[in-house]
Amino acid sequence: MPQREESFTVQEHTRVRKAIGERTLTSVNEIPQFHLRTLVDMEPLMALREHLKQSEAVGPTYNDLLIKAVAVVLREYPLFNAWCDPEQLRLLESVNIGFAVSTEQGVLLPTIRDADVKNLAEIAEETREMIELARAGRLRASLQMGAGFTISNLGPAGIDSFAPIISPPQVAILGVGSIKPQALVIDEQVMARRAAHLTLVMDHRASGGAEGAAFLSSLEEMLIEPETIAED
Repeated sequence: MPQREESFTVQEHTRVRKAIGERTLTSVNEIPQFHLRTLVDMEPLMALREHLKQSEAVGPTYNDLLIKAVAVVLREYPLFNAWCDPEQLRLLESVNIGFAVSTEQGVLLPTIRDADVKNLAEIAEETREMIELARAGRLRASLQMGAGFTISNLGPAGIDSFAPIISPPQVAILGVGSIKPQALVIDEQVMARRAAHLTLVMDHRASGGAEGAAFLSSLEEMLIEPETIAED
């Protein structure tokens, strides 16, 4: 019996999706990637956001808070704020954080430059502007350059945890899952707390498990006691 030919509709790859494909293929083929995951109590961060929403005209998003927290922690861990090539590791002087934005054309990576020295209001304003530009197809290439570290947050999509792909020449990326009630032990008692999985994906040429564990531990401490994020 002759095999029936299936009908189909052709959908051409967009320029952005072609670029994403080439970049991710380079990443998985050339970077020895491994990841660490931890579950973080997000109740303090949620309380801080609620407080800021009441005191500011437009409060920061969870992503804004994470960008600031990661930027502050990166000051202590320069190995994760770096670019890597086959011959050397370039430790960056500025702390520039990229963040993933989903658009109809594909995922774009706007960059918040000097995120460690900007306050939350400045970060929130910049992220809103760049997200609007990205989704309108007007985000300039210059606004997607210079990041030493990237955050990819799929929490709003309901994803519990995931390991994103490093954006070369960067050496690390953080995957953020959804904030959901979880059973945590607090003061030797099991209780339901809103928490999220954070997954740090690293380039093994630049760092090892011990450094990654220390970075995640410091980030967790920052999120559990987030008042310094608003003060910094």
